[in-house]
Amino acid sequence: MFKKLRTKIGRHYLSKEQTHLDRNLRLLNLEQAKRIGILYTLDDIPDYDKVSEFVSELQHNHKDVKALGFVKNKNLITRFLPKLSFDFFSFRDLSWFYRPIHIKLKDFIEKEFDLLIDLSVYENFPIKYIAGLSHSFCKVGRFSEENSNYYDLMIDIKSSATLEDYLGHIRHYLTIINSHEESN
Repeated sequence: MFKKLRTKIGRHYLSKEQTHLDRNLRLLNLEQAKRIGILYTLDDIPDYDKVSEFVSELQHNHKDVKALGFVKNKNLITRFLPKLSFDFFSFRDLSWFYRPIHIKLKDFIEKEFDLLIDLSVYENFPIKYIAGLSHSFCKVGRFSEENSNYYDLMIDIKSSATLEDYLGHIRHYLTIINSHEESN
């Protein structure tokens, strides 16, 4: 019950804050993007490994990448290897209604990424709050009616899709988008 109330209050504050957000929307593909932000939920080591592989792949293609993972239990953060391009946050970095309050979250929100990619395969309001306030030029996330308030490009995946499935869709769609313009 408290979680629903907290989320409802959080949505209200997020909606209010989004009215003051001024950003330039540009639809870019993976080739065009130079700075990429990645949001994800960190539940286990296999998912962390998949996100790490994706980040490494992007960096190999000369992309400046910053990944920010949400860990529900702050004690889990110690299980994952710290890397230069990775940062983590937990409930203690958020206000009671999930508003980002830690400086690392505010810095991530204010950075103008060419692409912001939310890799969450299931509902995660703290991630949406960050995505919703992000100054990124193009925001990519999972399709849902509600997500249209947060993302510029949404990818429809099955509810049973794994992170690996979702990453495959992201690679596919973010490779073909605007590619016809580059060939002209």
